[in-house]
Amino acid sequence: MPSRRTSRWSPVLIALLLVAGPAVRLGAQRGGAVAPRETVDSLGRVSLSVPRWSFWLQNSWAAAELAALLFAGYQLWARRGERRRAEAQAAIVSQKAANYQAWTVVNSAQGKGGSGGRIDALQDLSRNGISLAGVRLDGAWLVGIDLPGALLSFASFRETNLRGANLENATLESADLSGADLTGANLKGAVLKRANLAGARLGLADIRGANLAEVSGWKEIETVSYLQCSGVREAPSGFLAWVVPRGAVEQESDALRTAEQSFSHHFRAT
Repeated sequence: MPSRRTSRWSPVLIALLLVAGPAVRLGAQRGGAVAPRETVDSLGRVSLSVPRWSFWLQNSWAAAELAALLFAGYQLWARRGERRRAEAQAAIVSQKAANYQAWTVVNSAQGKGGSGGRIDALQDLSRNGISLAGVRLDGAWLVGIDLPGALLSFASFRETNLRGANLENATLESADLSGADLTGANLKGAVLKRANLAGARLGLADIRGANLAEVSGWKEIETVSYLQCSGVREAPSGFLAWVVPRGAVEQESDALRTAEQSFSHHFRAT
């Protein structure tokens, strides 16, 4: 691997060779024209010959230019690993800057209503594998947010609008969802262990396969109409017996599909 000093000077040397080469060849040609030598062949024809020194000088510079180009190619090949490392480091720095900016948006909007740019910021953080544990989003407008598999343990969503949100396989352990609007939300496979659901609206939501171990406030859920709850895991004793008579469904039906289509149409219009 060439040293840093050699790498720094090599472009200058190559440029000098490439610029000086044509000038030297032109000078050699002019020098040969000043004192040409005449030769006569057997048929009496006269021809001019270029001095030998001019011929060798031109070819020497041509060889030097070729060597310079070969050396430049070697430099590019030898430094490919260094370029890759620099590009990877630049990508890491860029992602860190993006994450920092996203967190700035989320934190500056704490305690405020509306979206405030938090939907895009939270989605970007989740896609980048950043944990959102403990984030406070009380009263935020997060309609249709897409956070599948997000890490939201101990997050606070009190009175948050999460209509149509995609929280499939998200970790919401010990999250505060009291008063949250989860109408039509996708919570399939989500971990809701010890989550607080008091006052939450779960109409048309999907909690199939979700972990409901030690969930609290479930008897205070505001609405469970068409809540899909088949296959829930570790549900509190009496949970299904409480939600099914109030409109939750354990099996898909035509009525459920009709209600879902109606909600989807209304959601898109909104």
